Amino acid sequence: MKTLIIYTHPNPKSFNAAIKETVEQELKSKNHEVQVRDLYQMNFNPILNADDFNQFFQNQIPADIKAEQNEIEWADNLIFIYPTWWINMPAMLKGYIDRVFTNGFAFQVSENGAVGLLKGKKVIIFQTTGQPEENLKPYNLISSMEISMGSGTLAFCGIESITHKFFYAVPYITDDMRNSMLEEVKTILNKL
Repeated sequence: MKTLIIYTHPNPKSFNAAIKETVEQELKSKNHEVQVRDLYQMNFNPILNADDFNQFFQNQIPADIKAEQNEIEWADNLIFIYPTWWINMPAMLKGYIDRVFTNGFAFQVSENGAVGLLKGKKVIIFQTTGQPEENLKPYNLISSMEISMGSGTLAFCGIESITHKFFYAVPYITDDMRNSMLEEVKTILNKL
């Protein structure tokens, strides 16, 4: 099985990095082929600009976008790992989605509506927060993040969501609790 990890955190010593390392090691131990797209390390350009649109409309894809689309085409599974910033994904990841999940690649729009073109792919999302769960649930902030990424983006492209797992209050919990979270990551990966 081929799995692409799309990782978005600027700090290589973050808990998100520990999740990425756990995912990579666990999948390789299960004989997955694994590729990692570390958007910050790659210095990915997240800005969708007019030149991108001009090239899209001429059926030309900029080389950096085509490289990412090739990675997604290669994969059976996608795993997103990212923190919560301002009750959303980091701008780097939003820009990646804006530039890479394009009309004609990830979905096709016609007069009858949109059709997802990435059917058959599965996704797991690991998202960390600095806030405890009880601070986010009363305002439906968790469900809004799940719906935005799961239904609004990935399902729209035809990708089946397996799990969107939140790890709460990561900076304020014990190492034992973080280690338990990493064990939960391994359990979730068994769903692939």
